[in-house]
Amino acid sequence: MSDNRIDIRTELAASKRTRVDIGQDGVLHVLAGPITLHLDRATCEELTTTLARAMVALARARRPRLRLVPGTPEGPDTGEQLTSAPAPGSGAPSSSDSAGEHGPDGV
Repeated sequence: MSDNRIDIRTELAASKRTRVDIGQDGVLHVLAGPITLHLDRATCEELTTTLARAMVALARARRPRLRLVPGTPEGPDTGEQLTSAPAPGSGAPSSSDSAGEHGPDGV
């Protein structure tokens, strides 16, 4: 094998499951789990920007934690933090089904 076919890569950054290397030819090698992307710099910059925008959109789309407001039909303000209600038919009890509000027999 000829020496000019060996691609010597330099690690630019790494984490537990990802790594970015650069080859002698300037190609960026983005390793994420079982896949590797071989990208030129402009494409890698575009991918980085797109991923960052996606993560910001994901963070904004998450529902905030809800708190009980004093004087509501749900009861006094206990400072209890609730997550969003489970999907109908999911079998998961809602916050109003807890034994603390109706007693152990649900009445």
